[in-house]
Amino acid sequence: MRSNNGLSYVRRSHINSGEPLVYIIIVNYNGRELLRRCLQSLRKTRYDNYRVLVIDNGSKDGSVEMVREIFPEVEIIALTKNLGYAKANNFGVVYALKHEAKYIVLLNNDTEILDPLWLYLAVKIMERHEDIGILGFNLILPNGRSQQYSDKTKPYEVSEISFAAAVIRAQVFRKVGYLDTEYVIGYAEDTDFCYRVRYHGFRVVYVPQIKIRHISMATFTRVPFNIVFQISARNSFRHFMQNKPLHELFVWFITAFIGVKNGRIVVRNDVKRLKGITYGFIVYVKEKGFQGLLELVIERLRKRLQAYF
Repeated sequence: MRSNNGLSYVRRSHINSGEPLVYIIIVNYNGRELLRRCLQSLRKTRYDNYRVLVIDNGSKDGSVEMVREIFPEVEIIALTKNLGYAKANNFGVVYALKHEAKYIVLLNNDTEILDPLWLYLAVKIMERHEDIGILGFNLILPNGRSQQYSDKTKPYEVSEISFAAAVIRAQVFRKVGYLDTEYVIGYAEDTDFCYRVRYHGFRVVYVPQIKIRHISMATFTRVPFNIVFQISARNSFRHFMQNKPLHELFVWFITAFIGVKNGRIVVRNDVKRLKGITYGFIVYVKEKGFQGLLELVIERLRKRLQAYF
């Protein structure tokens, strides 16, 4: 064990089997029991060349001590304070890249591995298709239902997937960059990143055959609902402004009031949708000010200009 700039970490011995090196990054904050169950399930994994890295965001519940005592094979970086979801994951990504990982898995601490071959199958798919930048799994909720794309029965290209469990090609981070730390508490970072990855020519693929249990929202049960709604609206507005093409903004506005029912055009009043984006705008301006909003618009214009020149 060694420490540097308030960080401490433990490395485990590792045998290179010739398979591509995969780093599994798990961010944790006061989630001791969730983390224990997640790490225990990871021991089922039948893939020789992987490492597990826990980034602990300054937990006070004994999470770090538990990992060191029960899971000595796990590498752990113990931060002295909570850096947030995006910064902590980025810290782990940089660490994994320095250790020459070819693939990086972002995994929530409230997940459990069901299929021992999950990682082997995922890497096999990505090795065959080098244009796949991100691969997502079938996240199974406690009620037995799929969290996303429940109608899919075979691998399918999608616009976005949840980073509760996702395999990302290391090359993607080198070309696209890291998670946007302007998003707060784990909302919309994955949506934003998927859009940027697709913008750079990579595919995002969802594989329903590989299932992972996900206790959705377990990390946020201690956060009041009104705060969750506020953060979600704020982040959605930022993503909307940063990534949505102008024609999609126009289509979104039109479909808020005009729809199709039984083959007929109907006029509707989708106040909920309009209120959500309006509330996100208000929250964002309160936080960043109109100067921050202007900077967001300028950043959007800069991205669009880069696409043409």
